Amino acid sequence: MKSCLALVLASGLLALGAGCQDDWQGFFVRDNKRLGEPPGCEIPTEASATGLLAGVLDLNVRTSYAGYLFVENGLIARADPGLPRAESNGIFVQGARLSYEPDPACAGTALPDVEVRFSNYIAPQGSATIGIYLIPDSIGSRLPTAIADCAVERPQITVTAQIFGVTQAGTEMETQEFAFPITLCRGCLAYCPTGVDLDTTTPGCQCNCNSDVDQDDPPCNPGQDDLVDCRYVYCAD
Repeated sequence: MKSCLALVLASGLLALGAGCQDDWQGFFVRDNKRLGEPPGCEIPTEASATGLLAGVLDLNVRTSYAGYLFVENGLIARADPGLPRAESNGIFVQGARLSYEPDPACAGTALPDVEVRFSNYIAPQGSATIGIYLIPDSIGSRLPTAIADCAVERPQITVTAQIFGVTQAGTEMETQEFAFPITLCRGCLAYCPTGVDLDTTTPGCQCNCNSDVDQDDPPCNPGQDDLVDCRYVYCAD
């Protein structure tokens, strides 16, 4: 991971601010939240909401994996109207650094680190669920080739995310390195509901695009984590 740089503060003259703080009590990723049920797919905002231990990405359906990281600011509020003293411990989130550890069974596979930029604000003692692509298309588009010669059918890639930002007082902050394993597959999440498989004697799903069997709502992110009716994947509207 990249190290933090000293922050330059503007206050009449330029002066060096405090370096990056590895204060994981004050700024940390709790988990990767699971979205609410479709079709609403609500983004959880409570710490008690269900978090995922791992993910699955079906490369036949999509090449990106969306994460919903629950990030907390544990710093104590410092505002005091009586002094007066403005708040200094809110955190302006600026982005995330992503790195990738391929499955050892996929020898020779190397993926570049990625830095993604976005903006958010987390008040002292507050939290935010931040949606980012843990595997953006720029990385995911390489995965079919990267896993082609793997020694296992469903290799795993471990994504490490580190969120960074700066407090209102100008101190750079970064969370711990949050590691999240994702299993990669080709076609493992698309399924044929009863009455939709054209040939039940052949292994796999021979999808009948003309079936009149009712379709349930598609998952929030088709091709990620949850099974999806094959007609959403293989059949044009």
